[in-house]
Amino acid sequence: MRKFSAIHLSILRRCLSTESAETKINATVKTTENINQQIKDFPLIYPEFLPSPVWERRISLFEKLQKADMLERRMHIDIPEFYVGSILAVTTSDPNQQSRQNRFVGICIRREKPGLLHQFTLRNVIDGLGVEIMYELYNPTILKIETLKLEKRLDNDLSYLIDALPEYSTFDFNLEPIAHPVGKPIPINETKVKLRQPPWSQRWELYDFKGIDNPWNIATPYYKRKLRETKIQDYFKYDLIRNYRDHCQELEYETKTQNEMKEFEKLRHKTGATKRKILKSAADGI
Repeated sequence: MRKFSAIHLSILRRCLSTESAETKINATVKTTENINQQIKDFPLIYPEFLPSPVWERRISLFEKLQKADMLERRMHIDIPEFYVGSILAVTTSDPNQQSRQNRFVGICIRREKPGLLHQFTLRNVIDGLGVEIMYELYNPTILKIETLKLEKRLDNDLSYLIDALPEYSTFDFNLEPIAHPVGKPIPINETKVKLRQPPWSQRWELYDFKGIDNPWNIATPYYKRKLRETKIQDYFKYDLIRNYRDHCQELEYETKTQNEMKEFEKLRHKTGATKRKILKSAADGI
């Protein structure tokens, strides 16, 4: 049996430590590159892929089957990138129309519900009448979704447009698409809407909406006196655990989901089934 001196053992330890250090550095570099390739606004572009905010409904098998179904659906229809505040055009099949199709243009005012139940609502004012249509994103009757103007708003919920002046919700059905430069950040429309005189559908002056122009000044003295009698739960913003469960998602889960979507894309591209891309982000150039 060959014997090693202390010098040989020290040299061997140094070599091993150097190799392990290089391995750690390479792993760190790969992890950093992987994070840099991820979509930064993934929770806003793909909110339906995030886990349910109700923790009792987070069943791994159920979420896995839902993801597979959603990815399969995205291979049959091009679902573009859009946010709350973007102007969209949705074409659906309608057997009652002569052309068997119906096209509606409006501003996206809400995105809600996880998974296959994900919904988005469009609003437009037609002949002085406000019209809101709620679409299920993965409804097979949807034939085409177009993003006519890609932009964000100051709030992630524009439900208050129902009580705003009509000009903030009026859009031409013949609006031409406005292309967004690839690699540039998504513009934020900082318009603050003016509400009509109360009564409103909700007490908007009690909520922390940034896109409403001085709702407290418009509210009548009667409702201002009833402020203390309301059931508004303003203390929720100080509840860190509730905020984490409702809004904060782990970066690890987002990275895992994006990697699964990329692998699904590569597999379908190799088989030649389609060349459609699922992961898209204009701001990140993907």
